[in-house]
Amino acid sequence: MLVVPLVLVTGALVAGARRGRTAPRRASVRVGRGHVVAAVGIAASGILLEALFRVSRLSGLYWWDAWSFWVPKAKAIYFFGGLDVEFFTTLPGSSYPPLVPVLDAAAFHAMGSPDVVTLHVQYWLLGVGLVWGLAGLLAERVPAWILWPFVLLLLVAPRIGPRLYITEADLLLDSLFVLAAVLVLLWSTDRLHWRLLVATALMGGMVLTKREGMLLAAILLAAAALAGAREWRYVLPRLGLVAVVVAAVAAPWRIWYVARGVGGEAPAGGGLDPTANTERLWPAFRLAFDVLFSSAYWSVAVSVAIAALALSLLARSYPPAVFVGALVLLVTLGGGWITWAIPDLPITEELGGNPIVRYMGAAALACVAGAPILLAGAWSRVTAEAEEP
Repeated sequence: MLVVPLVLVTGALVAGARRGRTAPRRASVRVGRGHVVAAVGIAASGILLEALFRVSRLSGLYWWDAWSFWVPKAKAIYFFGGLDVEFFTTLPGSSYPPLVPVLDAAAFHAMGSPDVVTLHVQYWLLGVGLVWGLAGLLAERVPAWILWPFVLLLLVAPRIGPRLYITEADLLLDSLFVLAAVLVLLWSTDRLHWRLLVATALMGGMVLTKREGMLLAAILLAAAALAGAREWRYVLPRLGLVAVVVAAVAAPWRIWYVARGVGGEAPAGGGLDPTANTERLWPAFRLAFDVLFSSAYWSVAVSVAIAALALSLLARSYPPAVFVGALVLLVTLGGGWITWAIPDLPITEELGGNPIVRYMGAAALACVAGAPILLAGAWSRVTAEAEEP
């Protein structure tokens, strides 16, 4: 836990020194309207995160996925020092990748005991990483008066911010997904290769977090390919290389559980047969769109993102609009496909019967992250045209 961040920081410093980069110089402090807005946004988000910390440090395992297989797997790694084959293959979710249990087991070692209460603080810290990582990436392109309302929206949306401390894999997967998506979108405009490298690492984390990580990684690459279709000779080979690396990261775990006869990775129903379960097709996709547009889950995030998409198209800022629109649409269609392709899943939003609400968090977070980029792009084009003689 200490060596990995030290290696990453050291590697970044060495790479910067070899490329001749210098440390930023201390500049004079200037206070403008943007700084005031940013200060208010940082303070407000800090208060919300502090309130969430007080909840997380004393929370118990109240969620079925957490106490039925995520934390038991982590305890097995902690006590036995590895993946106990019989134990791992008999628990629910036996084909889920091992990243979350490994992180939890590492936290247990850091705490000195399998403390399932303090474990929630680790997920709170990952939530802080999502908030500040997303704010840091977007601040490069988005004015403060656009950025910080969306950061606060992330923290107050019912199914996002208030659940950042929960010891499940869904929001961790969504966090990796949206940060990778923002990096790929920024790379598509400035061609800085480090963005694509970091996005590749995050996508590698996605496929090791949940089975849905493979689907979301494929959707992200497809959206990037659509947005970069006009420069396909440059974009497609690089995205193809990313796909190969991500597949190589995912392969060892797939080999491990397939060799031990564990099933559950691919849908056993209509997803492999276009003529099967046709009566479920429309209800399944309608369910996904109903969840996407539910303000009870995501507040106004999706509605604002659609308005931002329309403004971006009107301002002729097409590449980011294509990327964000395709990303949200493909994630939603993927949710409908999951429900349709698995006959055992009922057509319902009930969390105990269908995982569609948890899965659609990726689309909601993509709306929260994509809307400020679209609005900033539209605003810059409109102001640039207004200033032309």
